Amino acid sequence: MQIKSTTNSTRLISVIAIWFFILLLSISMSLFVGSTGVSWHFDNQLEWTIFYKLRVPRTLLALIAGMGLVMSGQIYQTILNNPLADSFTLGLASGATFGSAIAVFFGVTIWYVPLFSILFSLFTLIVVVLVTETMVKTFHVATMILSGIFIGAFFNAALYILLLLKPDKVNSMVSYMFGSVSSAEQITVIITGTVTIICILLLFSMSHFIKIIQLGDDKALTLGLNVRFISWLCLLIAAVMTAVIISFTGIIGFIGMIVPQVVKRVYSVSIQAQMVLNLLIGGSLLLIADTIGRVIISPIQIPVGIILSIIAIPVMMYLMITEQRKKNSGINS
Repeated sequence: MQIKSTTNSTRLISVIAIWFFILLLSISMSLFVGSTGVSWHFDNQLEWTIFYKLRVPRTLLALIAGMGLVMSGQIYQTILNNPLADSFTLGLASGATFGSAIAVFFGVTIWYVPLFSILFSLFTLIVVVLVTETMVKTFHVATMILSGIFIGAFFNAALYILLLLKPDKVNSMVSYMFGSVSSAEQITVIITGTVTIICILLLFSMSHFIKIIQLGDDKALTLGLNVRFISWLCLLIAAVMTAVIISFTGIIGFIGMIVPQVVKRVYSVSIQAQMVLNLLIGGSLLLIADTIGRVIISPIQIPVGIILSIIAIPVMMYLMITEQRKKNSGINS
């Protein structure tokens, strides 16, 4: 038993080390790969300025966004016990995007944009839960997902109305609809990085409680855990982290849904180890997707949200098909 435990620990360390190396490689690609190839040397002040003022903030924002969105996706799926739950399907991303668009519409300073995003994101979460409980009188996850999709569609329609009312803001608002890190600045990195790090540390500190919740409400209550309070607290932390990220990047869908599922299926590890792997894989994937979108048809830049959708949709279809086959085989057996 001791040998098996040591082997599993060694394997987990090896997996984490591999993904950490991939993350470092992804960061290097994002920093140094351009439309003309790999550039390690900068010959003049202009190239250095472009590197520090544009490339470095963009890389950091992509890294932060990938880690934060995947971590929040894991929390939604774990707490709600549904593999389809994330900020996109629950409508929180659309609510946060609409809040940011409202701030842009009225010319609010950049410091207050995340506040609008958080406000509308939390409002969406509350509405989704209230609609769900009103419809089924219980906390039914399937109904919650449908409610989130409907409310998300409503906010998307409202966002389009804003575009019609203020055409001069089209470029800045459209970026929110497809998800992009191209407008990254030092201030956006500071805001998103600070909030994301705090939220991730809080979620790591609560990982023991999240693990107990996975055992089921009855066992958790037996162990003296206030399941409803912990669940709501985790959802609120994840919602705030998502809202702040989306307030500067726009809707980046699917990454928070796909990566936690793949990690859970491929690696049978503890909730803490899943968190670490999700952070490494989420950051790597978003960096790679942004690099591809930046160089594939340069000088035109494809928003990272579109690249991720192209990658994620086939993976999502595969996961759905294999999940259905697994359920059918379980029923037949």
